[in-house]
Amino acid sequence: MIQKIMIKNSPTFTNIELTPSQNFNVISGASGAGKSVLMESVLAIFGLRDINAEIIEATINLPFISDDFKGLIDDGEVILTITKKDKIRYFINSQNIPKKRISELFSHYLQHLSTKSNDALSQENLFLALDCYCSTKDKAHNGILQDYKNIYEKYTTQKKELEKLKEESLKINDLKEFIKFEIQKIQDLNPKEGEYEELLQLKKELSKKEKILKHIYEVQEFLKNSHVVSNLFKLLEIENSHIIESLNELDTICQREEQRLEELDSENIEKILERIESLSALNHRYGGISEALEHLSLKQQELEKYENIELILKNTQDSFNSTEQELQKSAKTLHKSRDKHLKEFEDTLNSTLTLLKMPSLKVNLQNSQINALGDSTLELNFEKTNIKNLSSGEFNRLRLTLLLAQSTNKDNAIIILDELDANLSGEESEGVAEVLHQLSKKYQVFAISHQPHMPSFATKHFLVEKGDKSSTIKELDKDGRIQEIARMISGKNITKEAIEFAKNKIK
Repeated sequence: MIQKIMIKNSPTFTNIELTPSQNFNVISGASGAGKSVLMESVLAIFGLRDINAEIIEATINLPFISDDFKGLIDDGEVILTITKKDKIRYFINSQNIPKKRISELFSHYLQHLSTKSNDALSQENLFLALDCYCSTKDKAHNGILQDYKNIYEKYTTQKKELEKLKEESLKINDLKEFIKFEIQKIQDLNPKEGEYEELLQLKKELSKKEKILKHIYEVQEFLKNSHVVSNLFKLLEIENSHIIESLNELDTICQREEQRLEELDSENIEKILERIESLSALNHRYGGISEALEHLSLKQQELEKYENIELILKNTQDSFNSTEQELQKSAKTLHKSRDKHLKEFEDTLNSTLTLLKMPSLKVNLQNSQINALGDSTLELNFEKTNIKNLSSGEFNRLRLTLLLAQSTNKDNAIIILDELDANLSGEESEGVAEVLHQLSKKYQVFAISHQPHMPSFATKHFLVEKGDKSSTIKELDKDGRIQEIARMISGKNITKEAIEFAKNKIK
């Protein structure tokens, strides 16, 4: 629900604020005062129109928080801000966000009735109205509907998996040969953890072998005369055991390193370099030896799966067949639950259509191929008029009828109407006003009106007045509403009869 709207520097308004009712809000005023400009600003809040002011800000309390809002808001209150200076920016709670994202986020909370909408009478929307109505008549219906949705989701998942397996089975030989080639390539190389680093170290040592040996020989020549050092310390009567031990240890190190380097002669340097090159290519492709070994394991599992593809395919097909039977049974149960209340649903629609001075229609539930909505299609037919040939006014009155039938649904919190009663007769306009009054018990309604009926039912009535430099908007009290309704009836020169009529309408 919109709790507050602020508009600054639009073509019509300098600076206005309004606090709408959570129910039925009607906006009226003389032609050219700025009603449409105001409504354009309201629609801009939700990304449905381009911004027409320097700043538009709305405080909105959402009836529920969809998963789309995760990370954007913590509770149900949202502050939407649009600014237009050097460029247009959209904000949700001070977080910059694209206009397209705004439209996506709030599409669940909004119904905008203006012109014909291609999807307004889609099967999804028609079944939404029917299912909402059925749930008010039978508490078990929601459970039946949810069971069907769960089974259908399982059905579509298994169907995709089965189709993928069938596709794989057609090209299984090619896949098996390719995987075998990948496995063989890694197995032939037979890499070991840490081997690449060890070989690089060995290569480094081989390149320094001659230099190291030269220094070892020089140290060994020095150590041949170590007895001279020992004799000197004896003559000087100085304890020399630790020095002699150090010299002996140095000799041991030299012998060990000499032996190790001589053993390197047995290594084939060309084979080492080839091995390093092969392991380097493996690292480049897989990111490292451990990653290559992990890839090998996965490919071995994949090959095992392909070797057993016939058994896996059979088991998957059996599971899918079982789910399909379960889905068909659930679809029949759902169809039966809908059909049980179909006549009452039709009567309810026709009762509202009669109020709206529209012809009656027939509602038919026809069997069809199973889909996300069930195994049925829902058809609405007028006796003499094809729905496709309805005028915009008639089309939107039919949409109001369906909205009223689904008014238990909480997804659509706001209805915005652009002069819906324009070009309607008094009786038609009064019917629209009564339906909107009923809808406003579940929805927040915003409507521009040129006729007296909507203002009579309104929870809040706002008057837009044109001034010398800009227009203003104000909420009318009871006397103000009487005066405005009288003006809408008799024009600028308000008559006593119009005042009396307005008083009776307000009652």
